[in-house]
Amino acid sequence: MQNDDEKVKNFCHDHNIRVIDTNKRAVRYFKINVNYFNDQYDYNKVMTHSIPMETEPLYTVEIAESELRKIASFESEVFNHMKQRGHYDMFGMLMEQKERENYLKNKYPAVKKAYEQYSLILKLAESGDYDKE
Repeated sequence: MQNDDEKVKNFCHDHNIRVIDTNKRAVRYFKINVNYFNDQYDYNKVMTHSIPMETEPLYTVEIAESELRKIASFESEVFNHMKQRGHYDMFGMLMEQKERENYLKNKYPAVKKAYEQYSLILKLAESGDYDKE
């Protein structure tokens, strides 16, 4: 299974993206203080606030316009214009949650170990080799 660095390297290779600089840092924001039913126009909207939590490497890259257009077209097709339908935010929230979980997993060795054990149990259960209770 590929780690994230290998995935990025393969993605850059597949799309002829050249990383020029990795010496800069970008601030990552995490949403906190979730407030329910506070939007005066839409009580279904969840209000959040973002605060800077950490920095991460900022890449300066070169990419051909044709490759960028292919990636943009693919993203548009895969998500089926979800932005116009209002479902894109749900995808964004799921991706943020996944990023947050990966951050915690990588920051705390105990969380990473528990995640690996949980993943192993799931794979065993899917294969039918796990003892049923």
